[in-house]
Amino acid sequence: MAAAASSISSNNSNADLLPDIREAVMEAGGEQAWTEATQILSDFFASSEEDAELCLADAYRWKAYVKASDMMKLRQNPVIPDATKVREALVWLQEGPLEMNDRQMRTCIREYPSIYLVEPKESYRKVMGSAPRNYRDAGILKELIEDDPNILQVTYNCDGEGCQSVCGSCWVARESRLPSSPIF
Repeated sequence: MAAAASSISSNNSNADLLPDIREAVMEAGGEQAWTEATQILSDFFASSEEDAELCLADAYRWKAYVKASDMMKLRQNPVIPDATKVREALVWLQEGPLEMNDRQMRTCIREYPSIYLVEPKESYRKVMGSAPRNYRDAGILKELIEDDPNILQVTYNCDGEGCQSVCGSCWVARESRLPSSPIF
């Protein structure tokens, strides 16, 4: 119950950022692109434009930009979303090797918008290239993603190369939490 209340409070505070996010996007000259991408995502979610905008704000780093201090804004690099690429990402998630259904896509996009909206095809390619051999099968990777959607950001493998301090995106750190002999 407390977690649900915390989530609602978090969503409300994020929604409070939307006017500032919209203003920053407009100042960057991205109003039309933002509106188009919002519409695509809103139609897909069958929900309010606010929900879509919050996902876009996370995925393209506008929320972090708006929250940053003036000094830190200099280090932020928010990106104006490209509606065509947002649509391509949705199509690829559904028709590509992951063959996600709408429910899976909605869940993954809401949990990890930057992973699933910003070039998921490229992330998939990197994951497949860096995964240990016993996980380099499209079916196995699909099963892993169903269990943990964050797997699509595990694009590095320091095994044999040495640690590069990217443990959150490294198969060596992640593999200890995965089945050693995938049976699918």
